[in-house]
Amino acid sequence: MTSVSVSQRITHYVAALSEDAFVAVRDVNGSRSAVESAFSRLAANGKLTRIRKGIYWKGTITPLGISLPSVEKVALFLGGPGSGPAGVAAAHWLGLTSQIPSTYLTAVPGRAPAPWQQIKFTQRPIGRLLTDMSPSEVAVLEVLRSGPAVVETDWEQLGAVVVQLAENEHVRTDVLHDAANDEPHRGTRTRWIELCRSQPELMPKSRTCDYQTTKSRLNPAVRDLG
Repeated sequence: MTSVSVSQRITHYVAALSEDAFVAVRDVNGSRSAVESAFSRLAANGKLTRIRKGIYWKGTITPLGISLPSVEKVALFLGGPGSGPAGVAAAHWLGLTSQIPSTYLTAVPGRAPAPWQQIKFTQRPIGRLLTDMSPSEVAVLEVLRSGPAVVETDWEQLGAVVVQLAENEHVRTDVLHDAANDEPHRGTRTRWIELCRSQPELMPKSRTCDYQTTKSRLNPAVRDLG
């Protein structure tokens, strides 16, 4: 297959994609160099925006050029399944702060990718990938991890937010419960326990409250807090 035929095939492939979508070179069959060259030409011609090596964005064509993806979209795409916002970005995702972080921290299961512009990644347990956690589920865990320092509202508001997300089926309480109890970060575990005690509806019906069990896993100083 010649480079011209590859170029034509890539052009048709990209044209068939919906707007406002990412496209990865690895998803297209053919010689890597020829495929990459075809994508590079499309980017040079204003049909695509290059995000990083092998990753492009097909935006909406406007009189001012191609629309660009939001920081959140780039972070979640680069982070992959099971990733989500962390730190202040997690609190903002859940509506617990109006602060826009200058650095968008993203929690990813397993090895963290290299940073991209203002986006940084931090490694988290691989179980988040295995349970296909949504960004909202990750955000809940990350706010629990960070604690009250990242929220502008009363800390108690977190419980109401998670309850609402569960009612709207944006988070799964059983997945959150298991993930929180398996978190290596002690603060995440203890704050989830406290959240379940204040919002009993967050306790999955298939589970029993693991407050005493989880407390026993903590060091004596923390156990005494209960």
